[in-house]
Amino acid sequence: MSRSSRIPSPVLLVLASTLAAGQAAQADDAPAQPQTAALLQEVVVTAQKREEKLSNVPMGVTAITSQALQSEHLVDFADLETQVPGLSVELTAPGLDRLSLRGENVGGVGSTVTTYIDDVPFGSSNALANGYGLAGDFDTWDLQRVEVLRGPQGTLYGAGSEGGLLKYVTAPPDPTHFAGAFELGDEEVAHGGNGTSYKGMVNLPVAGIAALRLDGFYTKLPGYISDPSLGETDVNRGYRKGGRASFLLDLADNFSIRLSAFGQTLHTDGTPDIDVIGAAGTPVTPPANQLQPSVGNYDQQRFVNEPSNFKYRIYSANLEWRLGWGTLSSITSYGTTDSDQYLDVSSTELTSGVPFSYGMLIDELLPPGTNAAMAEVDDVNVKKFTQEVRLASPASQTIEWQAGAFYTREASSIIQSLPSFIIPTEAPSGLPSLENVNLDALYREWSGFGQITYHFNPAFDLSLGGRWSENKQSENQSISGIEAVVGPPTTTGGASTGTDFLYSIAPRWHVTPNTMAYIRVASGYRPGGPNALPPITPVGVDRTYQSDSTVNYELGVKSTALDNRLSIDVDTFLIHWKKIQLFEYVDSFGINANGGTATSKGLEWTFGLTPFEGLNLRLTGAYVDAYLTADAPAAGGLNGDALPYAPKLSNSLDAEYTWRAFGDYKAFTGATWSYIGSRKNDFTSSATVVGSAVVFVPNARFDLGSYNTLDLRAGLDNGRWSFELYCKNIADSRGLATYASTGTPNFGGAITLQQPRTIGATIDLRF
Repeated sequence: MSRSSRIPSPVLLVLASTLAAGQAAQADDAPAQPQTAALLQEVVVTAQKREEKLSNVPMGVTAITSQALQSEHLVDFADLETQVPGLSVELTAPGLDRLSLRGENVGGVGSTVTTYIDDVPFGSSNALANGYGLAGDFDTWDLQRVEVLRGPQGTLYGAGSEGGLLKYVTAPPDPTHFAGAFELGDEEVAHGGNGTSYKGMVNLPVAGIAALRLDGFYTKLPGYISDPSLGETDVNRGYRKGGRASFLLDLADNFSIRLSAFGQTLHTDGTPDIDVIGAAGTPVTPPANQLQPSVGNYDQQRFVNEPSNFKYRIYSANLEWRLGWGTLSSITSYGTTDSDQYLDVSSTELTSGVPFSYGMLIDELLPPGTNAAMAEVDDVNVKKFTQEVRLASPASQTIEWQAGAFYTREASSIIQSLPSFIIPTEAPSGLPSLENVNLDALYREWSGFGQITYHFNPAFDLSLGGRWSENKQSENQSISGIEAVVGPPTTTGGASTGTDFLYSIAPRWHVTPNTMAYIRVASGYRPGGPNALPPITPVGVDRTYQSDSTVNYELGVKSTALDNRLSIDVDTFLIHWKKIQLFEYVDSFGINANGGTATSKGLEWTFGLTPFEGLNLRLTGAYVDAYLTADAPAAGGLNGDALPYAPKLSNSLDAEYTWRAFGDYKAFTGATWSYIGSRKNDFTSSATVVGSAVVFVPNARFDLGSYNTLDLRAGLDNGRWSFELYCKNIADSRGLATYASTGTPNFGGAITLQQPRTIGATIDLRF
């Protein structure tokens, strides 16, 4: 629905006037003096748990600085996707995005990419707490940088990082001086509403040896999806709010304590789904027009509202004791994740491919002529404690080493129910929940790790790493509901124990002082665990599933040239994935299972160029060919099938030009073009009866087309004040992000699109 009569945002008007004044003032200035070439920025990262230059790290790493995060308005996973080679984001809904790197995604409920905040792991370590979608999409305000490590990171980071790792590096407290910042922003989204944001930071030094840094942020998320049946517009509106407190005490230059607390709440009133024709109850042979909107271009039809709420809390203590001959670090953390979702499942089939829905079932249980709807209530709660201790040698020695131990205890629960309602009033139907499921799980892991680097000479060195881990898991599940449908209440339990060993080998050769070549062979894994199954489960269904693992072979080159005005970072990789954890149906029971093998291979590149002072160019992209190498029919995949949501080609080109405008102000303008190639949607299967047995056959998969996006930005900055106007997706491209062939009225499907054209403005003050 168009909003052509909306009153323009005051923030946008102020910013437009300010920038126009800046351009006019510049016209009166004297011509600028000839400019000399500027050097590219050298970034220091902690990818290998010690500080080192990005150009020296022997693996594929992307580091996005605080300046880029702010000027390019990279605030969530969708924004980061175009900046990181090989990163794919399955944009289901805010708070429920699946991350994958180098194509490592086959669906399922476990995550292949681990999220860290500084040295603290976030989210679930196993597949019993829906870790695939609870990745932690945190606001990027006041970060020092974002690091993305591509390929397995198991030796240093452990479980769940078999595809890679995303690390938020926060800005530390500074004992040397007082500082503060404030940002006011506003956005307007095509076909939808507008949202204002407020962000602030203050750094308070104490006696030159301590400091307290406080951050706060609130962002109103504009919606753009309408629901005519509920009479609502912008149903996917919401907000993101939170804060961070960090206290640093640095004593005698050899001992420091950093205490941190972080919290974020993400709320949306509805989902960003758009109803389409879908598979019309025939997912094996879908119609040709399955992506045609069934209500409107930005419309959906629901019988009940679908709010969701995600709360993240993380508390940590980092102690460092610098001993001269080494540094002893202790990192203790406790975090909670609370996810509350309310979904309309009235139009979801009881069994895939069978045109009989939950809503139809409730209609049969109510008096004739009564129309009913059904909701699914999903509450996921995770409580995670971690402790890491490590000892590391100083850098720049003939032999560099680090060794450590890690422990985690993770208690999780999933509480689900299926209440029903009379429509259109949404009054309770009076029936008990069709089904109530409570799944409680406990995951504990002990591990030891180490890495040693031997410098044979100033040009050549070799790093070896290893990690041993053991995990113990238990689960307890209770099921109850309408007795005539699901039978009497049941309680079951299970347990498992697993051990794993991981390794990494990385020779590195500095061909010249400005060029480094490396080879990396590394492994990663996701732990196995118990399956939560009812007592009537047949003997042939596995009660446990094993860990899956990847081995990554990587060859890369990092170089600078043209007097440090050109940077080159290119790598090629080959990944073998075995015992893949898949969600499968066996004898009509859904389980986590190990299903065959897959391969991913490709090329990644990042080029930076500063041809003359003020102009910076960056080209980032990847070619990824990821596919199954064995059949997994129960999950809906066959040998040779492309892995889900992994584009073969993605590319991004960013250009920014900065010049002196007037007084002490610099003006800047920039543009980012990005391309996401075509992808396949998830593996799915449908039940069919063969003889007297129920078997599952793969559903047809849809090829999600490629799309281009163009973002523009312009502003003024004097180091204290900054004013910026920006436009994301200026052409209002309808890039298809996800597709599910079922789940909406008339046995239709649903799609999500990239966010429509968004015009925004920010005013920043730093002091």
